[in-house]
Amino acid sequence: MTTLTLALPLAAPTNATEFGYVLSFDGRSASDHGTAPLALLPRADVLVLVVPVQALSWHRVRLPPVAATRMRAALDGLLEEQLLDDPARLAMALGPRQRADADSLVAVCDKAWLQSVLVFFEQGKRPAHRVVPAFAPDPGLEHGAPRMQVVQTAQGANLVVVESDGVTSLPLESAVGAFAGKTSTQTEGPVFAEPALAALAEQQLGHPVVVQTLAQQLLEAAGSEWELAQFDLAISGGGRLARRWQQRARTLWQAPNWRAARWGLAGLLLANLVGLNGWAWQLDSALRSKQQRVNALLVQTFPGVRVVVDAPLQMQRELALLRQASGSVANDALEAMLAGVGALLPLGTHASGIDYGSGELAINGLGLTGASFDTVRDRLQSQGLTARLDGERLVVRTGVAP
Repeated sequence: MTTLTLALPLAAPTNATEFGYVLSFDGRSASDHGTAPLALLPRADVLVLVVPVQALSWHRVRLPPVAATRMRAALDGLLEEQLLDDPARLAMALGPRQRADADSLVAVCDKAWLQSVLVFFEQGKRPAHRVVPAFAPDPGLEHGAPRMQVVQTAQGANLVVVESDGVTSLPLESAVGAFAGKTSTQTEGPVFAEPALAALAEQQLGHPVVVQTLAQQLLEAAGSEWELAQFDLAISGGGRLARRWQQRARTLWQAPNWRAARWGLAGLLLANLVGLNGWAWQLDSALRSKQQRVNALLVQTFPGVRVVVDAPLQMQRELALLRQASGSVANDALEAMLAGVGALLPLGTHASGIDYGSGELAINGLGLTGASFDTVRDRLQSQGLTARLDGERLVVRTGVAP
């Protein structure tokens, strides 16, 4: 499954807008990257849109116990005093992990801008599957130093500081003073920077930086669990639940830490496939062996049979021919069945009617009940015949009673 990840501009996109993009087959490495307008972007199975860091603000709230349909209205009330704009004009998104006994993070951006972005790609026949932030708060940094990254913006170089409860972006020159204590090598891990800004970042910060390209940033952002298109902006075409399962399936299929599980599942499926095929082969072999024995018995018993098509049917026909030749009758013949029943009936018993058809004999008027019927039934069974009462009729046929 191929994924195309795009860096969104701060302005509403147009057909002339150049998007920075990265194309990936596994979600970890780039197979293609560059910049292109919408019409020239490569095709992919999944389109992920990355919202720039300057377009988002982050807020921490304690969610009330309300229904999901009323959550947006609850957020408007909770964040009204923290926001500089009317909440109705803003898009809000809850974080991927929410706990009833802890604060939750909420991402906020301009609703008209995000809506224009979604409409633009929908009209361009390239509907988005996910909308993620370029940088998102990392709960793992709660007790550690924040992550620093120098990025290029339209206004120049910015220093992005990722912490457990938010993301801050300031111009590099002014940010050096604001985060002087956090940019020290003693308290901070490596600072990342885009290739064109590496020298400037080292000069401003006073220690080496790790180079990270835009393509690498986009790949990292695409792996985020955040979904910024929520509530009335939720992306159509499967819904949030379907997209969540799709993302989890993709993670299971591609993530390196699931490699052992994938190999184990593949081995289990292979073992079952081999076992089922072996079992089917054994059953088929046993069936062919039985068919060969039956065919051999037919040919040995009746040497006149040259070609075996249906051994049981041919054997039945040959037996019928032998009976005709010897003058004997078959067990299911009317004469044999009448003789068998007549020998067992009490003296003075008379039948009022006899019906015979398809190997079944029905005799009316015998008056068999209770112990007398049980005796007749048991003795007929020893002759290979079964008997039952159908009202006042005695029904006799060959074989075992169903």
